[in-house]
Amino acid sequence: MFLGKTIGQIRRSKGINQAVLAGGIMSRSNLSRFEGGHYYPGYDKLILLLDKLEMSLEELLFLHQDNAPQVKRTLHLSLTEAGNRYDFDRLRAVSRECRSMYESTQTEAYYHLYLLGQGVLIQHQQADEISTLPEIAAYIKPYLLGVDRWYLYEFKLLNNFLFTLSSSDAVFFGLRGAKEFDRYQSFPESRTVQQHLLQNLSILCLKERNYEQSLLFLEQALPLADKTHLLYDKIITLIYYELALLCLKRKDSTAEMKVYLNILRQLEFEDSYVAMLKVCRGHLGKGWK
Repeated sequence: MFLGKTIGQIRRSKGINQAVLAGGIMSRSNLSRFEGGHYYPGYDKLILLLDKLEMSLEELLFLHQDNAPQVKRTLHLSLTEAGNRYDFDRLRAVSRECRSMYESTQTEAYYHLYLLGQGVLIQHQQADEISTLPEIAAYIKPYLLGVDRWYLYEFKLLNNFLFTLSSSDAVFFGLRGAKEFDRYQSFPESRTVQQHLLQNLSILCLKERNYEQSLLFLEQALPLADKTHLLYDKIITLIYYELALLCLKRKDSTAEMKVYLNILRQLEFEDSYVAMLKVCRGHLGKGWK
């Protein structure tokens, strides 16, 4: 992949000359050769150039491909959009497209996307080529067990397929994932992934009335919600946290939880407010207001 031309375009658009960008990294002549396609620097030098340009490798690749998103990401977004819109015909078509991509490329991620689409269809009683969630879990579990070391992809994969797992399996893999988080503490993107995974695990445990385990996941999710600066996620996590404390009888007053619920209304997240109110009443009783 020839990235030098794209590096040159970015450099010029930022008004940086070759001598400045190359300084401390490589000779100006080597940078000129790189931009012209006649020299290929080591990965370490490429990262240093990107750092000077205030550019991530992911953004560079995006620009290099003329702003075209990756096929896998596009398919994932299409699955998500079709699921959110309850467009089951579209969901079925995209899922099968993912299977075809897997068959032609043998890239495992495409098969995972196929399974994801099939799982969402099953959830809505629209089963297609796979009829039950345990069939999907039977494929995902060995994959996660067979990976010696988890990376960001595995965290996302577990989060995407939690709904196919039993609560005990979800907790098992969640605890495994939590142990792997430490290596990613300084990687910004991972914080959002981790926070969402821990929050979803806590919700699953809450549904099973496993309040102790739910609280443990929430205690790990809260600091990550602070670091991601995502207000909505922070409020939702706090509501679940207060609910778990109340269910465990470690707190008597619902005042703080009501404050967080009201913040949702003030921010005009009315659907979320109604949904969270229903969850709270489900655990505290219908008479709770």
